[in-house]
Amino acid sequence: MFTNSEKIQHMMHFTKTYEENSHNIYLREARCLEAQFSYLMLPIRSEDLFVGRKTELPIGFWAQNSYGTVGYYCDVPSLLALKEDTALSEKELLSIDYLIQFWKGKTTDEKIRAQYTPDQNKYLSHGDFEIEAGIGWPLYRMSGAQMNPEKLLNKGICGIIEEAEKLRSGNPDFYDAVKSAMQTLQTICLRYRQEILNQKDLCKDTQRLKELSNMADNLEEIAYRTPKSFWQAAQLSYLFYLLSGTYNYGRMDEYLGSYYTHDLDTGTITEEWGLSLLTSLWKLIIERNNIFDGRIILGGKDRKNLEYADRFALAAMETSRRTKDILPQLTLRCYTGMNETVYQKALEVIGEGTTFPMLYNDDVNIPAVANAFNLPTDIAQEYVPFGCGEYVIYNKSFGTPSGAINFLQGLNAMLYDGEKNYLEECPDFESFYAAYLSDMQHIIELLALQERQEYDVCAADAPYLFFSILFDDCLERGKPVFDGGVRYLEGTLEGYGNTNTADSLTAIRKYVYEEKLITPQTMAEALKHNFEGYEEIRTMLLAAPKYGNDDDTADSMAVRFHEDISNIIRNSARKADLHSYLMVVINNHMNTTFGMTTGASADGRPGYSYMANANNPTGGCDTNGITAMLNSLVKLTPSLHAGSVQNMRFSKEMFTRLLPKTKGLLAAYFKNGGAQTMITVLNRGDLERAMEEPEKYQNLIVRVGGFSARFVELSHNDQKELLSRNTY
Repeated sequence: MFTNSEKIQHMMHFTKTYEENSHNIYLREARCLEAQFSYLMLPIRSEDLFVGRKTELPIGFWAQNSYGTVGYYCDVPSLLALKEDTALSEKELLSIDYLIQFWKGKTTDEKIRAQYTPDQNKYLSHGDFEIEAGIGWPLYRMSGAQMNPEKLLNKGICGIIEEAEKLRSGNPDFYDAVKSAMQTLQTICLRYRQEILNQKDLCKDTQRLKELSNMADNLEEIAYRTPKSFWQAAQLSYLFYLLSGTYNYGRMDEYLGSYYTHDLDTGTITEEWGLSLLTSLWKLIIERNNIFDGRIILGGKDRKNLEYADRFALAAMETSRRTKDILPQLTLRCYTGMNETVYQKALEVIGEGTTFPMLYNDDVNIPAVANAFNLPTDIAQEYVPFGCGEYVIYNKSFGTPSGAINFLQGLNAMLYDGEKNYLEECPDFESFYAAYLSDMQHIIELLALQERQEYDVCAADAPYLFFSILFDDCLERGKPVFDGGVRYLEGTLEGYGNTNTADSLTAIRKYVYEEKLITPQTMAEALKHNFEGYEEIRTMLLAAPKYGNDDDTADSMAVRFHEDISNIIRNSARKADLHSYLMVVINNHMNTTFGMTTGASADGRPGYSYMANANNPTGGCDTNGITAMLNSLVKLTPSLHAGSVQNMRFSKEMFTRLLPKTKGLLAAYFKNGGAQTMITVLNRGDLERAMEEPEKYQNLIVRVGGFSARFVELSHNDQKELLSRNTY
């Protein structure tokens, strides 16, 4: 790693490169990538079978970085922290001041915010959502790239360079930058090769010498030619993903399955050596430590070679079973008629407590995606999840989630946390509900506009070369990914508090408008005081019907709100000039983060506590059993959004003695319309014991929402939310 002096030196070099090439966004990004990769790539370790680690500095360029911004970024707090190093010279301290001043107004996220309308500045929150209450939140990132490296593997680095040269006349600056980016990748391969050769000279271990020799040969091969082996194909694709800035690894059984099977069948590798290679690859993914992404997609009825892909899928699941970590996020697309051995292996791995693979139901999701995204079925069947559960079309669409909305905070603002009490002004529930949807629509349209602004600013700022190289159509059109290159430019909006909002609306309709047991003023006062002195009111609200029990009263409200809000978001695409703009009903623990800034709600939830996870029932409120809970889940149509999260927690008994019953339960759930499930398997009482004796439960992995985590590493509030959920 770098000393602080080295960090300053590198950031000054990057900044100088940016400044010298500021006249041309294509050349500027190409040169900046070349500059930062000259020092960001980290050396290999003694156990590695693949190369490819990188670090980040407070100044640089990434589509998605650890500082929470997009494109060209400058993290001022990190720079100011460097000034505390008393070993720095006066010149180095002045360099820090220069860097801060130089990048002011030049970072991509600042340029995005400069485009905001007065309404956006008024109604969208821009502070720390872990501290401040708010309804709509812009996010700054270009996440969600699910690229297919098949073109790269078929053509190789030199083949892509040759293609750019042939097409150059269409947009010379763009294609020259593409060539430069691929040459940077080539240089990294050769630099790592030399590092390995240097290690060989010092190595005394016979087995390690053989590994190093193969690694060096692999890197020379992929630098100049197309990969011939599984080891080479995996190395090239992983390096490309790493340099691109994406944390998702596409349909790995599709693009690596044929290499893997060929090497097995020809005796080039054994099954055990293949698992060793995958384990080494998994470790690199784990070390990247982005728990909200890290997707590897397996399965799907549209795969070209089912036999090869399934053989790889089995190996991938076995690797995750042995590794048992929170990454990579294995995802299995299931469908009627799939290879039963693959499905059985998935249940076996899940049953051992890995939380992977997540199961997605193609029979439901393909027609749902076709409807939600307004696409033909043959395109919709190429859907893939990324991140915490959002869908995009593989290699054809980009749908970064650049906004989040807290529906429950929006409802509370109408009841007591805003300028007026809408219950007093609305004579009936329908007028109150219409007013609520109108308020949400206004904020949603501002967030949709922000999505468009983010794409436009990113397009004007940089071509995002590594995305543009592999996404379908970009090279053929001669256009960067966000500037007319990608086929479908889409957006997604993360929705939180869905269940609590629906249950609150049920209670409001019942007690305020229908039975008139709670006056508007009393409801507002009870919530405002977090039920202190209003314990009877809270008891009444808690007793109201709750979603998750196959209760028509509660579920019909959940369905109505789900469809109404999904349609409002979906219809906002036209105003933002996007191919689609869709809600994602996920949870990356923001149900807890947002909940801690959201006051008491009309479902009886106390203020400043977690909200329900995604579209699951509020923890502990699903009291009628697993079948009733699943029946409630399938009532929420998946055909209006871009992905949702269904978390389920089963006892180990359900995956051992009662496994046939569990298989039947899941089969019925999928047949009845279940789109997806994420399953945690543990012993009853494990979570309570883990809180009491965390040192004994270091490897207890749980599915939080759209991501997995070691339970003992979660915040106390996240742990409490998980404890509230039922184990079946």
